[in-house]
Amino acid sequence: MKKILVSCRGGETTAAVLVDGQLEAIYSASDDNPRLSGNIYKGRVQNILPGMKAVFVDIGRDKNVFLQFKSTQKFSIGQSVLIQIEKESVGTKAARATLNFSLAGRFLIFLPTMGYIGVSNKIRGDERNRLHALAKKIRPNETGLIVRTAAEGCDEEILLDELAALEKLWARILERNSKRKPPALLYNDNDLIEKLLRDEPDTENFIVDNLKILRRFGELVPPEKISFHEGDAPIFETFGIAGEISDVHKRELPLPSGGQIIFDKTEALTAIDVNTNKFVGRNDFDETILLTNLEAAELILRQLKLRDIGGIIIVDFIDMTGDAHKKKLLDFLREGARLDRNKTTIVDMTPLGLVEITRHGSQH
Repeated sequence: MKKILVSCRGGETTAAVLVDGQLEAIYSASDDNPRLSGNIYKGRVQNILPGMKAVFVDIGRDKNVFLQFKSTQKFSIGQSVLIQIEKESVGTKAARATLNFSLAGRFLIFLPTMGYIGVSNKIRGDERNRLHALAKKIRPNETGLIVRTAAEGCDEEILLDELAALEKLWARILERNSKRKPPALLYNDNDLIEKLLRDEPDTENFIVDNLKILRRFGELVPPEKISFHEGDAPIFETFGIAGEISDVHKRELPLPSGGQIIFDKTEALTAIDVNTNKFVGRNDFDETILLTNLEAAELILRQLKLRDIGGIIIVDFIDMTGDAHKKKLLDFLREGARLDRNKTTIVDMTPLGLVEITRHGSQH
């Protein structure tokens, strides 16, 4: 059974997805620091970097966003441009924008400016071939579609209905673009409630602790699926997940054996360090190292999901001398990565003993 707990405190809204009582995902939104990824803006070109084939675009926020373009495209200072944010800013690095647009529904991602057809890697065999052929059949000319995991088993009518809704949304965005002056937000992809309903469609129950959010849910889902948390204890404490939610914000996390893992996010990648701390084991030293690394691997895979870490991840596990132990660790990681609904690839272990991982973040 899947339920979602939603808590709103001091301008911060957090939603916790529970499947059979276990925390599976965390969504968050902040009034003070709203996410930009997925939003579509009519921006104004502020600076041009010819050598990099890039421009900085004013979207009406504190920092301009970075947009790279092809050699055939031309820009001028003050020109208005329609863009979508594809990556949040990190540190001093500006948010990145793209001219390739995507609009996500529950079953499809509509690509109005690209002719690409794709199907979720989670869907395999004959069903994958069926959905690929169906997407190719129903897509409008010169546009593309990506079939999402939730579309498995869907018939043509369901996909056509959602595609029609996404086409109408794109038409509204283009209409706003024609009427508004830059800089202007034309489409907000970060409405938390709409994102929950889109990405977690099989949720059976929503429990919220805020009346405003309760009323918003009431406009979108049947009343029997919504309930208000009235207990004295905070909602996440009541359901026993407050500590785990708190852990996703910590740099250091302990391991059951006594070791620890340390997270460091840079502009280029996420680095994770594993160490034994004071744990030295009772018997064989090599077995102690393997045990600690396996504990760390399990916790790391879980934290990648809960923190929604995407991009390049480098893990510095404790050095192991035996090839058999290295293979056991990599096999354990690859098996666990298959359980992540976001594509997670365990690349390999470098000669220095660093494990390379790539993961597609959800951007929620």
